[in-house]
Amino acid sequence: MLQILIILMSVFLLNACSIMPSGPSVLVLPGIGKNFDQFHNDDLVCRQLSHTQITTSRQQPDSKEDAQQDYDISYIQCMYGKGHRIPVPDELMYNSRLEEWFPPPPDMPAPPQAAGPEPSLNSLPAKAAKARK
Repeated sequence: MLQILIILMSVFLLNACSIMPSGPSVLVLPGIGKNFDQFHNDDLVCRQLSHTQITTSRQQPDSKEDAQQDYDISYIQCMYGKGHRIPVPDELMYNSRLEEWFPPPPDMPAPPQAAGPEPSLNSLPAKAAKARK
């Protein structure tokens, strides 16, 4: 009984130390014009590529969350590169500055033109500069 308990504890401890993700935690949809077989094959290739990049990386992830994030980034890049779609949540979309700028009302007068500075002698044509001397 004690031997079984030791084996189970060893397995649980080794599993707790493992930081390798078991798969992607992001949603990827088949690309337009891609059938399920193409999607499935690309998914397998990208999972393998992501796993290989995580395991052969010079810098090991600090935590399971970091490993999962690295895996997901690699997986998303691979699937996107193969023409599949990656949905993006609304909170990650950047607001467009165009939404903040509204045109002025139609009856508003144009802003006054600011008078520019007097041109200096250096900026006048040579004849005008000679005339002033």
